[in-house]
Amino acid sequence: MKKVIITADSAADIPVETAKKYGIEIMPMHVVIGGKEKNDGVEITAAEIFDYVEKTGEIPKTSAVSPGEYIDFFGRFTAEGKAVVHLSFCSELSSTFRNARIASARLNDVYPLDTRSLAGGIALLAIKGCEMRDEGMSAEEIYSHLSGLVPKTKVSYILDDIDYLRRSGRCSAAAAFGANLLSVKPCAAMVDGKIDVTKKYRGKIKAVRLQYADEQLKTHKNIDFSTAFLYHSGAEKAELSVITEMLENAGFEQVITAFTGCMISLHSGRNALGIHFLEK
Repeated sequence: MKKVIITADSAADIPVETAKKYGIEIMPMHVVIGGKEKNDGVEITAAEIFDYVEKTGEIPKTSAVSPGEYIDFFGRFTAEGKAVVHLSFCSELSSTFRNARIASARLNDVYPLDTRSLAGGIALLAIKGCEMRDEGMSAEEIYSHLSGLVPKTKVSYILDDIDYLRRSGRCSAAAAFGANLLSVKPCAAMVDGKIDVTKKYRGKIKAVRLQYADEQLKTHKNIDFSTAFLYHSGAEKAELSVITEMLENAGFEQVITAFTGCMISLHSGRNALGIHFLEK
């Protein structure tokens, strides 16, 4: 049986050390900023994007990975006789999955999966795929099992600033808030492959984040407590420690904290925070 390589689009926002630990290979997506296209996480960071927006007032655009780029990326592994299971950014938000599938048709044993999600929704599936790989499953078996987990990903963020999401055009509900409702902190979540505002919180962002974390643990009753991702785009260490402790006390065996990458930050803005996990 062929050795299996688990790959993911950079929108998974998997920390470098986590990717190395599990052996996950990352395909950088693209950011168009100042008229130049740069690779997410390689040539540009979220912090640099925030600085650029504050200086220029312009929010950069994203650009999908082309079929040719995917052919080159997957081809590195198939040329060595390996099979690939690729976890792709949500097809409703980008053409990356379509392009990955076009590329897979030109190669042998490449299985692109539409995660219909982003960030932890991709990263959690990638980790599960690595665990299945280590158990000796084939690429086809891993693909099949992960397909069944796609609807079980729980991905949401508390946003401090609605402007990025509104201007991205990726969430129609965001327009209803306008740009000046500073007291409203929306919860943006992945719902059926789309970003939707599922709840509105009021208050200061730190208090709202704690309320959000508590509600995530209480609302979902069938949680897979193996891994949670805690993403943020500007929370303080002390606050992250408190929320991490909340998650660990609830039963999570592993809590991975990460700064949001470029793809997500272009929609979330500064000071967002999200808790992502799987349900059983």
